[in-house]
Amino acid sequence: MIHMEIEDFDFRFKKGSRAVFVGDYAIVGDIHLGFEEEINDYGYNIWEKTDEITGKLTALNSKKLILLGDIRKEYTQIKPKEGGVLIKFFSNLSNNFDEVILTKGNHDGGIEKITGRFNNIFVKNEFIHNKIGFMHGHAFPSMEFINSVNTLCMSHIHPSFTFKDSNGVTYKEDCFLMLKIKLPKTEYPSSKLKNALVLPKFNPYIGSSTEINNRGILKYSKIETRMTLDLAVF
Repeated sequence: MIHMEIEDFDFRFKKGSRAVFVGDYAIVGDIHLGFEEEINDYGYNIWEKTDEITGKLTALNSKKLILLGDIRKEYTQIKPKEGGVLIKFFSNLSNNFDEVILTKGNHDGGIEKITGRFNNIFVKNEFIHNKIGFMHGHAFPSMEFINSVNTLCMSHIHPSFTFKDSNGVTYKEDCFLMLKIKLPKTEYPSSKLKNALVLPKFNPYIGSSTEINNRGILKYSKIETRMTLDLAVF
């Protein structure tokens, strides 16, 4: 495991892992449970991957877990089949972690009806720990958040990038993005926010993008570093 220092704290990365670690917390990006049905609709057969994804989460061997949102694939009301999948998923997490924080994503409507069954799973729009602010990333952070944190940790955009090898073959890889944030002082005079870390999707079976969405907080960002899951830096 390697450390990356930003300001006065450490992010820890493990080669091959889609997670990042801070203190007792493991932090992961988008999961999108229920994606299998959409893939099957396109004529591909894929088994349900919930158990596989849950296994990868528990294998992180962390006491606490932060889910950066978009646990669900659907935007619509939770139906009985999806509800059963979510109950099983959160039950396993509740049994394997002392605490689970879910920063609610744009896909997670109504998810409190499921998480409310578990006394160690907490749904929040934003979460702050040791001057690091965690959120999904689809909405602009609150003023209290901006004035309280040095670094933002988010997901939402499923970052990846393309590159060519020496033979001219093009590859696309999921990556971590390290960004510099510069908010206008006229609008945010008390802002302490300087850095952002964008996590790759945790579910390897869903799509990713090489485009950085310039809406929201990211319109004030500049990419400093891209890092692959193998910890290669570009």
